[in-house]
Amino acid sequence: MVKKTKKGNLSLSAAISMGIGAMIGAGIFALLGQTGAIVGSATWLSFLIAGGITILCGYSFARLGARYPSNGGVLEYLVQAYGVNIYSGGMGIFYYVSMIVLSAVVAKSFGAYAAVLLGHGGADWVQNLTAAGIVAALVVLNFVSVTAFARVEKIFVAVKLTVLFGFAILGFYTIQPENLAFPAHLAPSSLLSSVAVTFFAYTGFNVISGAVEHIDNPAKTLPRAIMTTILLVTGVYIVLAIVVFGNLSADQVVAAKETALAEAARPMLGNTGFVIVSVAALVSSITAINANLFSTGNNSYVMAAYGTLPKAFEKHLWGRGTEGLAITGVCIIALIMLFDLSVIASLGGMAMLLCYSAVNIGHLRVLKETKATPWIAWLAAIVSCGTVILVVIVDATGAPRHLLVTGIFLVFSFLAEWLIRLSTGRKVKPNIVHPKKDAP
Repeated sequence: MVKKTKKGNLSLSAAISMGIGAMIGAGIFALLGQTGAIVGSATWLSFLIAGGITILCGYSFARLGARYPSNGGVLEYLVQAYGVNIYSGGMGIFYYVSMIVLSAVVAKSFGAYAAVLLGHGGADWVQNLTAAGIVAALVVLNFVSVTAFARVEKIFVAVKLTVLFGFAILGFYTIQPENLAFPAHLAPSSLLSSVAVTFFAYTGFNVISGAVEHIDNPAKTLPRAIMTTILLVTGVYIVLAIVVFGNLSADQVVAAKETALAEAARPMLGNTGFVIVSVAALVSSITAINANLFSTGNNSYVMAAYGTLPKAFEKHLWGRGTEGLAITGVCIIALIMLFDLSVIASLGGMAMLLCYSAVNIGHLRVLKETKATPWIAWLAAIVSCGTVILVVIVDATGAPRHLLVTGIFLVFSFLAEWLIRLSTGRKVKPNIVHPKKDAP
């Protein structure tokens, strides 16, 4: 039995707000155009399939998080399932790096929308500076307190959902049914490719499990928060896809690219609608970055306690902030300022699918501990791994560069884990429930 945890700072509503804030980020705003280029008006189906996969993954995360309530999140589950070794450590680093990349992509989207609203849409330096500025500001906020984080997240999520629901309701009155006609020739491989893209928009529910030590009554609250968040977000995505493609043709959505959602507001509200939805995109980006920083900072602390990352990552600076949180923020800003993340962004969904598949398979090894329903856990592992295999087959012919970069990321992660172990010689005890006691 897991020890009863003390009362946390985050309630069920705060945990759900955190999950929604992380999931409904700039991804839904940027991905509609990309997905539309692949499957056109069937984009809603792509979101439905990706949502189904996420629900299965969420079940495993919920059961694992309730049994092993540690801020280590994914790393905690990997270590519980596979032990403290090169594999769990390498996958943990791969997950950490993926979260940094995803946060940088979201921040870039914030910069793009901010530049448009400021009248400097084509100026890269404006986009980069605004993106870096918001990351720096949110790092400071996360240093302050968990309470401050939760309060800001709740407010921003409320604003974001109000705008999106208002947009959805008004959008149904201006839908042109002919725009929603199912594509005449939709290849299964195209639909599968689109699922790998739309899955990017669902990455984020895992931040709830990464804050479990701050959640009140985690054994009961965590599963409810994760499943409620995924179901709500799936419904929102499907409705938004229908409204956007109902108000714009597939060609118009593709042409609008990352501003497709804002462009879809023009038929009902003109330029005012465009501005309102663009502001919602900014707010969405802020909540996503905020939630990811909170979770990734916690993950890096636990990884340092295990020995997966250098010991410096677990040192406290001031407030509740650690060097790991500060280093995470610096890495995100460096990616923003130095690199074009367009190619890496397309790998976000694939990277998370790999990490989630590893967790789902690992869950099968500890079913007696989590007391999960076996057939659901098996289905989660089969569906997630099957999706990875099929996407690899499709990308091997259509987008080999994506597979190459994913492979490079994996090799880098395992090499880093090996070098850290070799250079530090740290021996980590497998008492994972309370990782702070494990640091040598």
